[in-house]
Amino acid sequence: MMSDVELHSLLESLAGEDARARQDALRALGQMGQDAVPKLSAVLKDDDWQVRQQAAVALGLLGARAKAAVGALIDALQEKDKYLAAQAAVALGKIGPEARDAVPALCGALKDREEDVRCAAAAALGQIGTHARTVVAELVNALKDDRRPVRRQAARALQQIDAEEAARHLTLWDRVRLWFG
Repeated sequence: MMSDVELHSLLESLAGEDARARQDALRALGQMGQDAVPKLSAVLKDDDWQVRQQAAVALGLLGARAKAAVGALIDALQEKDKYLAAQAAVALGKIGPEARDAVPALCGALKDREEDVRCAAAAALGQIGTHARTVVAELVNALKDDRRPVRRQAARALQQIDAEEAARHLTLWDRVRLWFG
């Protein structure tokens, strides 16, 4: 358990000028658990891109305990910073079914111009599971993406969300093609 003095020190580091110290503080806050969620959510709007990314990573490490950050992560997902958007999608996926309110935003991210964001969005939808059934058609469309990693993640997500529906859309040949070419 972290003492009040240690917590205060972390929060001072988070507000400091040194980006590396802020990143280290974010990592420690992520390990603190649910009590750190409001502060980590606020830091998703920090001026330093690395600090914003680290906040998303820390929230993802908390998994379902970061449920209260879903709204802030949805906002981060829609930022122009592709690295932050991808990390926000990863964090939403790690929150899992508790992030079901993010399904529409993640569905929109399947059409992002950045491959990393599309991959992370598809993976997150799969981790949200059956609560993402409403976007099966969009995942089927993602099977036609011009980038193989996106197609793979879409296929995995379909399997996680609705195996029957995935089987209808993925013939054996489709599965081979997704994995090997």
